[in-house]
Amino acid sequence: MTEDKKGFDDALTRMKKRAEEIAAKKKAAQQAKEAELRERANELAVVPIDITRYRNERNIMLYPLCSTSKRKRLAPIRYESANGKYWLEVTANHTYGMVKIWDFDILRYALSKAGEIARITGIFPEAVEFSGYECLKALGRKPTGTVYQWLREALSRSASTTYKGNVFGNNHTTEIFTLIKARYTDETKKLERIRITFDERLIESAQNNKGLLAINSEILHEEAGIKKRLLELVQVSKGDNSSWTVSLKRLQAMCAHEGRLKDFKYQLKSYNLPWDIRFTPILEGGEKATFSDT
Repeated sequence: MTEDKKGFDDALTRMKKRAEEIAAKKKAAQQAKEAELRERANELAVVPIDITRYRNERNIMLYPLCSTSKRKRLAPIRYESANGKYWLEVTANHTYGMVKIWDFDILRYALSKAGEIARITGIFPEAVEFSGYECLKALGRKPTGTVYQWLREALSRSASTTYKGNVFGNNHTTEIFTLIKARYTDETKKLERIRITFDERLIESAQNNKGLLAINSEILHEEAGIKKRLLELVQVSKGDNSSWTVSLKRLQAMCAHEGRLKDFKYQLKSYNLPWDIRFTPILEGGEKATFSDT
C-alpha cells in the first residue's frame, strides 16, 4: 500500500513537472512572439507609413484638455464632471501658453500613426517619429516657414501644458502629468525629425482599454476652435445613441469657452454641424442643448 502511494505521488510529481515545463515553453514562445512584434512595431514607428484612418484618444475627445482660442491662454482650465467623480485642472506654461486645439492635430497625427502600427502588429508603440513635412502634409498644411514655426511652438505648448486630476484613471487618485514628451532636429529649419513619446496613460488607454477611436479626417482641417472641439466631443458623448443632451453651461465648460454664455450659444447656432441642434429651457433655469442625428 505504501509503495502504491509512493508510486502515485511520484507520478503526480512528474505530471506537475511536465505541466510546468509545457507552460514555461508556451510562455517563452509567447514572449518571443511579443518581442518580435514589438521590434516590428518599433521599426514601423520611425518610418513613413500609410494611415488608413485618423484616430484620437477617448479622454482627449471627452474632456477639455486644451484651449479652443487662437490667442495665448494662461488662465487654467478647471473642470468637474456632472456626477462629481472626475475633475481636471489644465495649467499653461507661462512662456508658451496653453496647448491649443489646433496643436492637438499633431497629437492626432501621432496617435493615428501609432494606431496604424497597433492594427498591423497588435503593439501600440510608446513613441513615433516623423518629419515636419510628413506631419504637415497629413494635416493639409503648406510647408512654409511660418507653418514650420507654428509646428515648433505647438510642440512646445503640447509638451509643457500640465494636467492634474483623475480623468485618466482611478477616481480616488490625483495624477499630475503631461500628455507627451517631444524632441526634434531642425538643422535645415524644416524639422527633419520629430519624436513624440506618449504618456503612459495614453498607451494604457489605447493598448488595453480600446480607447483609440476613429475620427473624421475633416476634424484636422477645421479652423473654428469651438466647432473643432464639438466634432469630437459630440461624437464620443453620443456614441451609438441617436442623440445627446447636455446643459448649455456644462457644454461651455467642456469646450473651454471663456466668454459669455449667450456668445457661446450664438457660436453654436452659426456652425454647420453634422447633427441637428435644439435648445430647450431647463426647469431649474438655463437651457440645454440636444444634438440629434439628421
